Amino acid sequence: MHKVSSKKALEGALDAVRAEVRALGGRAEVATPEFEEKPEPVLADFRKFADAVSRLAARTPDLGAERLARAAITGMIRQSPDCHTYVVDVRGRTDSRPVTESGVSDPAPPSGRVLTPPDEAGLTARLMDDGIAWVRWREFRVTGTYDIRAKVKAVLETALAAGAKAWIFDMRGNVGGNGPEIIASYFLKDEAVMEVYVKTGKAGVRSANSAFRLPDPYQLPIAVIQNARGGSAPEILSLFLKETKRATIVGQKSTGCVGAASPTPLPDGTQLFVAAEEYVGAISGTKYNNVGVAPDVDASDAAAIDTAARLLKERIATGR
Repeated sequence: MHKVSSKKALEGALDAVRAEVRALGGRAEVATPEFEEKPEPVLADFRKFADAVSRLAARTPDLGAERLARAAITGMIRQSPDCHTYVVDVRGRTDSRPVTESGVSDPAPPSGRVLTPPDEAGLTARLMDDGIAWVRWREFRVTGTYDIRAKVKAVLETALAAGAKAWIFDMRGNVGGNGPEIIASYFLKDEAVMEVYVKTGKAGVRSANSAFRLPDPYQLPIAVIQNARGGSAPEILSLFLKETKRATIVGQKSTGCVGAASPTPLPDGTQLFVAAEEYVGAISGTKYNNVGVAPDVDASDAAAIDTAARLLKERIATGR
């Protein structure tokens, strides 16, 4: 996605191997070969790289093949930092862009009538004062036996029957999954919302799907609460509703994991993931990947629900 050149990738890999050698107390001095600045792999340059690394390894007995390979791959992927670019091997996951998350992962619910207790995806709802329905789930789970899209719709129906006049969707700490575009489409028409970019450039526009729009009684004022913990699917929900101005985003800037990954299996079982898509607002032109969705109204985790409720009460009172 980010078009890292062969030269930049190999230099990053060599620097990372040097760092491993130093960490083991070895001598990391080796000349950096002259690599070609090309967008595709250059076999001759990989041979130069292998020769330089072999010299370092010969002087550092503790630098085994596995540690060397992990260092080199990590050095390469960090030339294209993105939360969708990472490697998974027997030792776990190494990210090209380590994300420093902040904020609560499991926010306390507000006071109010319990409409539905938490289910397997953490989906729960309460009816607060003034008819504000607080709805939260911790993951966008879609399996053979569970579909968050249908479950959310059912909870909204229950809340309406109980007298809901506005929605708070609390996405703090949501770990992602599938179906955010459909849930967003419950409240939209057919607006063009998100431009998709791939390595070769713009690859199309994603729009809300009017076939999923819910009837008028569901079209109440919306506030989405987010923080800098979790990401991807909840960020897509925020993006759709923010671009169209259908909801007010309350809280903190999100983590900025707004795109898609493409996996490549390696012969030893390692999985290499690279960023294959990133998304830009089709209405505002805002870049969200590696940036995050900015809130319309800043609020700490402690104040987020009260802030969102206050904004919604104002909208209910004015009929906007």
